[in-house]
Amino acid sequence: MYTKKFIPLTETQIKMVNASGLAKKFECSHSYVSRILKSESDPENDKAQNILKAAREIIEYYESINVEQ
Repeated sequence: MYTKKFIPLTETQIKMVNASGLAKKFECSHSYVSRILKSESDPENDKAQNILKAAREIIEYYESINVEQ
């Protein structure tokens, strides 16, 4: 069976994400969001997975803007 390999975020990608904004949205601390973004493994709980998913959407949006310019 095929399993998707986790690809951690780069430092540049992490800088694109406003951790305070995500913390407010997901009702958790800024440090928790930072830990999730810097994680080297796939998050195990739903909140962490949702935070990472939102961060990847933000990064994808910023990267699409940079390509168009």
